[in-house]
This record gives sequence, C-alpha cells and structure tokens, in this order.
Amino acid sequence: MTATASRVAMVAIAGVLALTTATSVLGQTQTQDEEYTKLIKQFSRDPRFLTDLVDHLPASKTVPTPLKHFGNIMGAWNVLQKSNQMDKYLMAIAKAAPGRSRYINIGKTEEGRDMSVLILGNEETIRNLEKYKGYLSALTDPRKTTELQAAQIIKTTGKPIYWLTSGMHSTERGGPHMLMELAYRLVVEETPFIQNIRNNVITMITPVVEPDGQEKMVDNWAFNRKRPAGEGTLPLMYWGKYVQHDNNRDGMGQMLALTKNIEKFGLEWHPTILHDLHEAQTLLYASTGTGPYNDQLDAITTNEWWVLAQNDVIEMTKKGVPGVWTYGFYDGWTPNYMFFVAHGHNATGRFYEVQSYGPDTVNLNLNQSREWFRPNPAVGAVKWGPRENTNIQQAAVLFALQHMARNKDFWLENYWIKNKRAVDKGKNGPTFAWHIPATQRRKADAADAVNALRDQGVEFHTANADFKAGNVDIKKGDYIIRGDQPFRTVADIYFAVQRYSTANPQPYDDTGWTFQYLRDIIVTQVTDQSVLVAAMTELKGKATAPGGLNGSGPVVIVEHTGDNNVVTFRYRLKDVKMAAAEDDFDAAGKRFKAGAIVIQNADAAKIGPVLTELGLSGWAVASAPAVRSHDLDIPRILYLHSWNRTQDEGWVRAALEAYGIPFTYVGDKELANMPNLRQRYDVVIYPHVSGTAQSMVAGVTAPGTLPIPYKSTPEFPSLGFPDSTDDVRGGMGIEGLMNLYKFVQDGGMLMTEGATSTLFPEYNLSPGVTVETPTGLFARGTIVRGLITDARSPIMYGFNETQMPVYFNTAPILNVGGGGLGGFGGGRGGATTMQNTTPMASAPQVSSINIGGIVPPAPEAAAGGAAGGGGRGGRGGRGGGAGAAAGAAAQPPAGAPAAIAAQFGGGGRGGNADNTSQPRVIMRFPTDTTQMLLSGGLAGGAALSNRVQLLDSPIGKGHVVSFAIRPYWRWQTQGTYSLGFNAILNWNDLDAGKAPAPTP
Repeated sequence: MTATASRVAMVAIAGVLALTTATSVLGQTQTQDEEYTKLIKQFSRDPRFLTDLVDHLPASKTVPTPLKHFGNIMGAWNVLQKSNQMDKYLMAIAKAAPGRSRYINIGKTEEGRDMSVLILGNEETIRNLEKYKGYLSALTDPRKTTELQAAQIIKTTGKPIYWLTSGMHSTERGGPHMLMELAYRLVVEETPFIQNIRNNVITMITPVVEPDGQEKMVDNWAFNRKRPAGEGTLPLMYWGKYVQHDNNRDGMGQMLALTKNIEKFGLEWHPTILHDLHEAQTLLYASTGTGPYNDQLDAITTNEWWVLAQNDVIEMTKKGVPGVWTYGFYDGWTPNYMFFVAHGHNATGRFYEVQSYGPDTVNLNLNQSREWFRPNPAVGAVKWGPRENTNIQQAAVLFALQHMARNKDFWLENYWIKNKRAVDKGKNGPTFAWHIPATQRRKADAADAVNALRDQGVEFHTANADFKAGNVDIKKGDYIIRGDQPFRTVADIYFAVQRYSTANPQPYDDTGWTFQYLRDIIVTQVTDQSVLVAAMTELKGKATAPGGLNGSGPVVIVEHTGDNNVVTFRYRLKDVKMAAAEDDFDAAGKRFKAGAIVIQNADAAKIGPVLTELGLSGWAVASAPAVRSHDLDIPRILYLHSWNRTQDEGWVRAALEAYGIPFTYVGDKELANMPNLRQRYDVVIYPHVSGTAQSMVAGVTAPGTLPIPYKSTPEFPSLGFPDSTDDVRGGMGIEGLMNLYKFVQDGGMLMTEGATSTLFPEYNLSPGVTVETPTGLFARGTIVRGLITDARSPIMYGFNETQMPVYFNTAPILNVGGGGLGGFGGGRGGATTMQNTTPMASAPQVSSINIGGIVPPAPEAAAGGAAGGGGRGGRGGRGGGAGAAAGAAAQPPAGAPAAIAAQFGGGGRGGNADNTSQPRVIMRFPTDTTQMLLSGGLAGGAALSNRVQLLDSPIGKGHVVSFAIRPYWRWQTQGTYSLGFNAILNWNDLDAGKAPAPTP
C-alpha cells in the first residue's frame, strides 16, 4: 500500500469510526476504538511483538486518536510525520484532556522550531503539579529538607517523574511515532495497569528532541521516494543547524539549543528518570553497558541501570517477545550523552536501542546467540516493519513505567540518598571545594567556564577576602565551588582525571574529557575543610571577568592572554587599525608578552567598554612601544564543508559564529569552479571530514545520471539549509585541489584539522610532511601533553607555557623530516581465552601537568621540531609500518593521479624541503611515551613519539596550518580555540618570529 493510499483509506475508515466494547484487556472492560485496533493488527506483521499491552487502543469521545489527527495510525507502513504535526497533536491532547495532561513549550531550536513536553498523570496529579514539583525539589536539596520531611515525601506525598525523550537522532524514526500513541493511551486507557501508572508516576514526553532534523528527515525521505529507480538518493545532509549524530555528544559542552532546553527544564522539574529512545540494535536493547562505568557516579546509579534493564528484559520475556537484551552494547564511561545530564543531578539516565522503524517493511533473518545478557535471542525469520518497532518499544516502556509506579518509594528514596551523599562528600572530604582563580591568565575563559557550569546547576561562590585553605591561596573575588552541594556530582565527573584501561572492551566514545585540561584553565582541588567556613558570597548572576582600560594616553595596549575573546575584540572593532607585537616588551610598568595588541590613535571611549564587556585588559600609554609588530588585517574567510559528511564541521562553524568571526560557507566541490580563489579570499578553513584524502577529492558518488539537489522547494521546504546545492554529487576534483594549492601559493592561508590535514601531504603538496598509519596505536578520544616547540610563532600568542593539554583522537599522525620510528605494536592486545573480569585493576598511569605557568619538572626540554629535509629512515615497529628511507621522495598514494606529483613536485615522505619551505613545527608529542597521557586511554604511544600536533607549512607566498589534534572538538576544547583564532588573526604574518635559515 502506498503512503497516499494508506492515508486515504485510514481517513475514510476514521470517518465511519465505530465504537465497540472489548473485554479482557489486562482484566479491564473498556470501549475500544474498533478501527484503530483493527489497523494495529493489520499493520503488525509478526505476532510475537504484539502483546496485550498494545494490541488495541481505547476509544474516547473527546481526545483525538493519532488516526484522527494524522490520518493514519502509528506504525503504518510508508508514512512519516513531521515534528510540527506531532507538537500540534500534543497540544490537542492537552486541550481535550486538561485534567490528565499539560503541554509545556520548553524552548526553541536554532531554526526557531518548538521543543515541548507533555506531562501526564491522573486528575489529582495534574491539578497539583506545582506541589509535586516542589516535593522533588525538596528531595534534591538535603541542606533545606529534614529527614522527617523527606520520609513524608517518599512514603506518602511524592511521585517520581519519568521523562521520555526521542527524536534526537533524526534518522531514528520510531520513538517519536510510538510516543504519540503512548501519550493517548496514558490519557485514555482505564485498565488497572495504566491507572496504576497514571496514579503513581508523572510521565513526561518529549517526542522530538531535534525538531529541525525531524523536519528535514521527513522531507528528505519524501524526496527520495520520488526518485526514479536506479538513480542516486539524497543523504540526510544536515540534521540540526550544526551537528548530526553528535548532537548526542553535547551533554558536557551544551552548545546546542536542544541540550540547553533539556538541561533547563530538567533543573526546574528534577525528573527521577530520563529515558532517551534510539534505534541501532536488534531487536531491543535496554541500556546498562559493558563497562567501565564512569568512576564518579554513585554506585546506586549504576545498580539502578540494572534494576531497570532487568525489569524490561524479564517482563518482555514473560510475554514471549524475543530479542530483548542488555549489557553487550555501549560502555557507561563517557558523560557527554544527553541522558547523562540526569546523572550530574543525581537522577538516573537510560536509553533504548530498537530495530529500525522504517517506515518500509523488511524481512530479517537473524542469528542472535544466546548469552547470559540475552536469554531469549531472536533467531530465524522475523517479519519487521514500523508497527513492530511501535509494538516492542511501547510495551517495554509501559513495563518500565509500571515498575516505577509499583516501586515509587524505592526510586524517591534512592534519589534522596544520592543527593545526601553528594552533600556529605563535601562535608567529609577529601574534596571540600574547587577553586578557580578569577584573575588567572585566561580570566575571560575562566568566567565562561563558570557560566557554563552554572547553567548545569553547579552553585558558585566568590571569596569575600583573601584567605588560605591548606596550600591553596584564594584571593578576593575568586570563584569557589563548595563541595557540600547536591550537584557537586557535575564537578566530580568533569574535573576528574580519567584512567581508561585498554583491558576493557572497545570504548564507545571518548576515553578522556577532564574539563580544566580541555579548557586550559586553572581549577584547584581544595582538600582543607576550613574552606567551608570562609567568608564567601553566592554568585547569583553571570560571572564576568575583570577587564577594562587602565591609564590614559593615545596608545592602547591590550594584553593577549590566550582568551578566546581576543578574536572577538578584533572583530568587534574591525575598523580600528591594530598591530600585534612580535616580541616581549615593557610599558605602563608592566611586562607584555609577544602577541600584545597595540592600537595607536586609540579612541578610549570606544575601546574601553568593549574590553570591559569581554573581560580583557588594556593600558593606555603616551607612546607606542619600540617593538617589532605587524598589522592584524581582517581576512576574507572561505569556510569549506564536504557534502560527503557534515557531522564534524559544525562544531568549528559554531565556534566562529559564537566569537563573531564572519565567513562565506560553501561546499568543497565548488573549488573546482573557483580558479581565482585568492582574489576573493585570504583564508580558507577546511575542518575535519571523515575519510581519506582521495575521498575528499572525489566527493559524493552515486549511481544514475540525474542531479541530486539539496534545495528548499515548496514541496520540501526544510531542505537547503544551512547550505544548498543543485547537485551534491562529485567533489573538488583535481581541478579544485589545484585551485586550492594555487590559493596558498599566491599568499592565502589554508587551515585544516583532523583528516583534512592529510590532503596536501597525501597528494605531495606539502614538502617534507608525512602521513603515517602505524598499527597498534590506541588513542580513542584522549587528552595528551602538547609540547610547544616554537613559542615565537604567532599561532602561540597568549600561550605562555612550554606545554599544554590537547585533545587527540587516533589520527592523523603527521611527521616531518622523513624517517623516525615506525609504529610499535602492543596496543589494546588480542582476545584471550579467559574473560578479564577486573579490567580497571590495570588502569594506566597518567602524567601530570600544571596549567597556569607553573610547570612541573619537565620530562624533557621542549625541543625544537624535527629537522627538515631527509632525516633518518624509520625502523619497522612491532606491527608497525617501516619508515621511509632517508631523503627518499614520496610517491603519490594509491589511486592518486600521477599528474599531481608531476605537476607539483616532491617533498612528502622524507623528501628534502628547502629552507624557504621548511615546515615549522609549532607543537608536537613528547618523545617519552610515559609523559604523553594526561587523561583517558593510550597504548602503543611509540607511534606518536615526537610526531607533529600543529604544523605551519610555508608554500609559495602562503601557509598551510595543519592540526593533527582537534582544536574545536564538540564544544569542549575551548583551551585550544585560540590556536586557530591566532592563525586567522595573523594569517599574512605567520613568518613572524621564525628563526632565520642557517647560513650555507
């Protein structure tokens, strides 16, 4: 049946809807919606998933069914609904059943669409919602609630909140549709099973967490259905404005509107459970994870995961439903998922992964093994479709809600105990507080970090006067996080140093995330209890860094502190001529470091307020300092994305927008039509694109001959944003690559990060730069030491240490000067005949780093980068590839056109680089592998020994700035943002501070 025929038929049926009386729905007689129930059975292909919980739908004379509202039942084949229609349905339920439901708009998306919550309960609950919210607030804060009051709430008056969310991942279609039917069922059905839920649980439903992506997904699906057979289809190019799948990795950074809205509403209502619905596994996975579990979670929480999952598995197994399981997927380690925001607030987060919704049908042939965590596997033929997704998922959720209703006291008591234990940790130690100096070098970034944590519920105080707590000197105005607060759990999770053992199963995501490392700010643990009695004032408003203009005179000097707001300052005053000092100098009784901004003929009335707003400091003096300098010319920026994948570049784009840097945004395939690139732009930014250098050049490949447009039309209005094209197929091609190379030769600056940093080296366009692919390296999303090897480079302005923490994720591995050591094996290790039941007993040792200018004894000098030219050949590591022979010219990679090497010449793998084009190593990995890891997991580190982290490659009149690290990772690495910002600000003066070439 086609989507149109299905819809017409069901609307016609709805028009003659008959109400009948059915019996034996879990022991309750109720009038059923005959036609909806008939259609449930019609669209259910496999009876094993059609339990008595969901094989019917009760009738209502007042509340519209999904069939009446949408024109089809949920789970109908080849039908999808948009977010705005789902939102209207929630409003329709709330309007028709105000006694049992309430609709709340919780915020807007980046594109202006609504996010919402439908609250469900019995009449008494909905009538007294504010009272119940108050009960949960009381259980949240043991500093204000007595044991007697808590016991009364737990045993008598309180009710837990179970918050169901879905539609975060736009390609996962089942959850939003299922929740439409569930909402109706919870309002209308009168079985004892549902009544118990309604009477004892406050159920909240947010069907679509990413409305922007849901709208695009439905239009994208409809567009592809009209494509002729044999023609390529349109991928879902964008979900939200910035991010695709990694919108569920914003739980720490909280840059996206969807995360902010969920966080804000959660802090107001204190849900007991946050349950996020996804699609990725066969047939239904209830989350617990393989471990390791996050070290900072209360042990109660991790046990609660198992209580909930085992309930779902057991109850579904009792109904004869196969393929419901737990444990063997995900780990429980990284706190960047959206549902993890519940854990920071001492509640409980969980998720499902369900077999795909479709909406087409599919015949599966499964061969799941029977395991202790999957006692009833799905084996053999399974007739699957969207209704099977609806049936299995809705039944499991209902069993979870029933468990909550039957055990509400248990869950409320657990929540109370976890909050008490959090407060007691601050009273009993060893960590009584955390101290963040307000006037540290990166003071504006420190204030930004404070505000980010406050938005996540962490309470801050400021010191009323100078005092000392143990060995920690705290100055008046410094920020203090008291440890005796409920939401110290956020600080515990974020500030901890991770030690991820490679004896664990493969990690699901990052292994390290230490907050202060990634932001490069000073956060000090206070282990002296006297801090709790020191005079301090709670910070009620936004934290602002001390800043402004001091002194008087026609010249203003602005200190470059490494704060990200330095770039905002430059762009905010784009019409003001500014210069950057290339050396240290003295002025106004102060020592300024290289990178300080000098403004002559300055308008203090214009500059001062901007400095104050941004938390930066300037000094007005009588005359300009006698120091070498260069102008900070505002560049014209071209920002490239790939139609192959827009997943990762959005984080970089968001950073540029947040700090006020304008740019032109185009797909990289347009380079083929831009022969005069340098005439139009000064800087090209090309963020990470998954894949190889060859796939970047090739772009999107698809069968057929017809173009595949990504454009907004009246029929598909949500497509074509934030970029559009007449045809997504193809890439920059060799011509585009040549245009990009010519752009650099003619004086432009190209900035790359991650995989795009391999583009020029792999095509032999970066003399002396090698891309290595050793085996045996394990470095999954980890924090490592970065040695600053060329502190005089303008890219390092404001970074006044010899080393700093940086984020690295497996690849790329760049080398200069040819040889070096080959990669060593000995990474994660192979499987053994016995399961390691205590993998965290062998957690790795991490090295320490002191942020803020006080560096511990260096493991080695921050030596200069590897020499240019030949270098010595590398020896093959155990399992690693052999290094290049000394001085050997690189060959084009497999599949690369020979014309590239012929046209642009040598370099590459160990080839000689002349003095004028010698790469400038700005940062590198340590040589000593024991000094690499700061937080996370690492094995096979010899493959990284002395390798490049940040490289400036002169080519012709221009430069390629290549990051092997990821400076703009998921709104978490603010500490390295300024590396990229400095490159932008100094785009045409990157040779400043460069050591002169040796005399022949």
